[in-house]
Amino acid sequence: MLSKRPYLIRALFDWTVDQGHVPIIVVDATVSGVLVPQAHVDEGQIHLNISPSAVRNFAMDRKSIAFEARFAGKPEAIYVPMRAIIGIYDRDFGSGAQFPPEPDEEFEDDNEITDTAPKLSLAGAKLGPKTAPKRALKARSKAATDVEADAGGDHPNDEPPPEPPAPKSPPKGSRLRIVK
Repeated sequence: MLSKRPYLIRALFDWTVDQGHVPIIVVDATVSGVLVPQAHVDEGQIHLNISPSAVRNFAMDRKSIAFEARFAGKPEAIYVPMRAIIGIYDRDFGSGAQFPPEPDEEFEDDNEITDTAPKLSLAGAKLGPKTAPKRALKARSKAATDVEADAGGDHPNDEPPPEPPAPKSPPKGSRLRIVK
């Protein structure tokens, strides 16, 4: 039987985004085929902010989720097979779903080689030598925040952020009204 996981993840992702909230996926980084920045993996897991404002070139199908994101200012290509996703939740309210491993689940790519991850391009990105120290971060608070905070910025295709609304001037005169 095909796994329900991809369908539930898609539904919860769509619902969370439609509410204007931030969807976070919990990934088992030890599963083969997972491509995530290892410096942000904590105890074999990483929490990834997959909101449209935090990622680029987002693609989700029944096999995987792939996108580009920034971690501590460095662009990274992310590839997560569906079998590696162990949960999805709404960062703002904490509601979501966990997916325990189920031996009878079948994923579309079970019979395929997992080396078929899409080739993501980071054209224009300056990827120098890996000089950042390897450190374990608290995935939920730090990694998700890094991805969201770095979503807009130095990418050559970024649009300028919208102008903030002009502050309203306070009303002039007293605020109390004398009633006789």
